[in-house]
Amino acid sequence: MERKARIVRVRIDEGKAGLFYASSPDLRGLLVAGSTADEAWQGVPEAIRALFLAKGHEVVVIEAHDGNPAERPWAAIPADVAKQALEAIR
Repeated sequence: MERKARIVRVRIDEGKAGLFYASSPDLRGLLVAGSTADEAWQGVPEAIRALFLAKGHEVVVIEAHDGNPAERPWAAIPADVAKQALEAIR
């Protein structure tokens, strides 16, 4: 993985059975289900981390607010880059 953050846009859709599903056009394989939209959103950061880790990349995941209620961006930051940034501000 490059040494920069990657943006992962995530959207929630309501399924026919009443479940809510989070998915992303930017991260293949991302699918989180919940009985409410909030429950689905809560599972997104861990799902992003797990998908990157499966590819051998440890990341820190934070939500990047942009005001779009239909789609939320998340930033997947390489863990070593995040650690260096935190150490630099201490």
